[in-house]
Amino acid sequence: MRLGIHLSIGQGLQKTMEEALDLKCNTVQIFAKNPRSWKAGAFDQKGAAFIRQNKKDQGIDPWVVHATYLINACSPDDDLYSRSISALELEVGRAEEMGAEFFVIHPGNRKKSSSQEAINRLQDTLNHLLENFHAISFLVEGMAGAGTELGADFLELSKIVSPFDPEKVGICLDTCHLFGSGFDIRSERGWRKTLDKFFSHIDHQRLGLIHVNDSVHKLGEKKDRHTHLGEGEIGRQGFEAMVKLPELRNIPLILETPGEARKQGKRNLDFLRSL
Repeated sequence: MRLGIHLSIGQGLQKTMEEALDLKCNTVQIFAKNPRSWKAGAFDQKGAAFIRQNKKDQGIDPWVVHATYLINACSPDDDLYSRSISALELEVGRAEEMGAEFFVIHPGNRKKSSSQEAINRLQDTLNHLLENFHAISFLVEGMAGAGTELGADFLELSKIVSPFDPEKVGICLDTCHLFGSGFDIRSERGWRKTLDKFFSHIDHQRLGLIHVNDSVHKLGEKKDRHTHLGEGEIGRQGFEAMVKLPELRNIPLILETPGEARKQGKRNLDFLRSL
């Protein structure tokens, strides 16, 4: 299995790769800039070239970049939408420079628009990115469904991605989001029911990545707060069932649990490996 963690790029991209190797990761996720600001600092082009040239030789594949938090790729607000497109162009450009295989994007928040209007706008976003970036694939992340958040429903996710080539646009699932949106993945039976429903709407080829996080909040509360594996509401049995499912054997698993990678991150990786 390909196991990894979301890592900081604060000390440079080469250091990020070194940390990944120290943690014995064979997949990695990062942000391409500060995730909580529209402002983008200077880009580590030397580090990006190092990643592009060395990641596969070092056994790290895929290298994943996640869109930052302020982006709303389906916003009905034209100013916010325009700002989001500009941010995505910068971040995806950086992802391509480091040779990333996947770019993960949240579907966004539809606000006062209808689900179909939001889907149309998100598809416009994806079309724009596909027209301008050709060396990377995009993964739309399933969400917990808080408020007017798009993408918690498998049928809705299917509508978003179905017009696109499955090699270029797929799905990223998140265990915490699944649980929050009402899928009881605390057992093998629960996982089976969840995957049967998912694959009844979405082709197997489109599942490109799973974010592995336990949930602070209870089943179906539509809240997204990650915690350490085995310490939340999903619990050890849910993750033990997940890693034994043959359908997920070749899907990269990336942790987004809280805390420092070398301490809490390593503990969560060790927990996952022990299963």
